[in-house]
Amino acid sequence: APADFDGDGRTDVSVYRPSSGYWYISQSSNNTFRAEAFGLSTDKITPGDFDGDGQADVAVWRPSSGFWYWIDSSTATFRYSSFGQNGDIPTPADYDGDGKMDVSVYRPSNNFFYVLRSSDGAFQYTQWGTTGDQPVMGDYDSDGKNDYTVFRSSTGTFYYLRSSDGVFQGVQWGTNGDKPIAGDFDGDDKTDIAVYRPSTGAWYALKSRDGGFMGIAWGTTGDIAAPGDYDGDVKTDVAVFRPSIGTFYVLRSGTDSFYAQQFGTNGDTPVPSAYVP
Repeated sequence: APADFDGDGRTDVSVYRPSSGYWYISQSSNNTFRAEAFGLSTDKITPGDFDGDGQADVAVWRPSSGFWYWIDSSTATFRYSSFGQNGDIPTPADYDGDGKMDVSVYRPSNNFFYVLRSSDGAFQYTQWGTTGDQPVMGDYDSDGKNDYTVFRSSTGTFYYLRSSDGVFQGVQWGTNGDKPIAGDFDGDDKTDIAVYRPSTGAWYALKSRDGGFMGIAWGTTGDIAAPGDYDGDVKTDVAVFRPSIGTFYVLRSGTDSFYAQQFGTNGDTPVPSAYVP
């Protein structure tokens, strides 16, 4: 699950406070609170499982230097890697299928993905997309490897390159201004094509299992999409963070029940939103 810092298979309600560089995490396994100072106000948070232990690691990318910094949760070891340059968008994901996040960036200036594979330390790159496209991380073919994907907001179209067979797919889904969402809403182990519409607070997903359509009104103007598996049923839950009152609102897919948790304050970055543009 995204932003699962305690390894219980559930997304943890969590925020990053740029003003202080602190991470605040409400661990779902035992309802304990955790605070960790890691990062600067100008850093981009890049949470993920870099050491393959099933727990998300606290991590940041520093645009000014192109350096990545993270702490392996399995050993509490501090790690760093120089990869990328100012203007890049961090796109860490498991591109080589070894169960570990790979350091990666998308460069809007030339539309290249650059990846440093954790399995063998090799460097790979692929040109994908055009000016103005937004990178999306997801495994649309369920082969355990991230597929190169972009969302073209101007036309509301997803373009992805399946890592399993190199086949190119284009799916028109959404409209200008929508936020691309990478999530598995039907639990079939494939990322579904999905968007969040900030203007109306609506979520729209095209389910890969049966091609069914999901439309849910969840959120209001000013909310930040914070998708994740908060109930541990292996399906992405619709969720938002409301900055004005520092509150998460989650619709559990397992029970269709709703819950709200006050956690954070205005100006915080919700960690589950790290890869929503």
